[in-house]
Amino acid sequence: MIVSVHVPKCAGTSFRNILDVIFGDGIWHNYGTIFTRDQAVAQSIPARARAIHGHFIADAFDDLFPKRRLITWVRDPVERVVSNYYHCLRAPDMRDDCCRIVHEQRLGLLEFADLDWMKNLSTRYLANKPVADFAFVGIAERFDKSIEVFSRNMGFTRVMGVPRLNVNPKRLEATYGLSREERSFILERNGKDLAWYEQACLRLDAEEGLRSNRVA
Repeated sequence: MIVSVHVPKCAGTSFRNILDVIFGDGIWHNYGTIFTRDQAVAQSIPARARAIHGHFIADAFDDLFPKRRLITWVRDPVERVVSNYYHCLRAPDMRDDCCRIVHEQRLGLLEFADLDWMKNLSTRYLANKPVADFAFVGIAERFDKSIEVFSRNMGFTRVMGVPRLNVNPKRLEATYGLSREERSFILERNGKDLAWYEQACLRLDAEEGLRSNRVA
């Protein structure tokens, strides 16, 4: 069983389409059914499922599938917070508490970043598991290279021509234009996420290096 944790605003929508191509009707999109470990019951999972992808805590299926292969994507924590904020403005979902607060209280970016749920959101989704517990970790900023590593490590044929989805159409540069003060404010609230992200980047560097050595 492949268990793919979709951390919000970390390329999970684009990656879901790749998993759809690979698994077809063997993938279960778990958005809103099982979020935590105590909610996981086998009856909720389609019998055909060979992969699970969605918004849920990384240990949600540990008891049901102890031999599952965990995968996920992460992103620079500042970029993730900012992207999440603008997504709430662009496509509000009032079922989401943070999104609803943004609109009801007319929060600015830094007020949004200061919400408890926005602080270290990635490591919370990843159940504070170490990078080594994951069979694959993609880096959103290095999407194509990550897909190459994913295909090789997981034994899948390279999936070509899959566009990036759910991106901010108004962001024209590679990163959001923030002041030094704004970036520092957000980083101070996401230290655990930053450390995890940096470890994941080092791992991807090493995995790319192994490929280069084999090619050479």
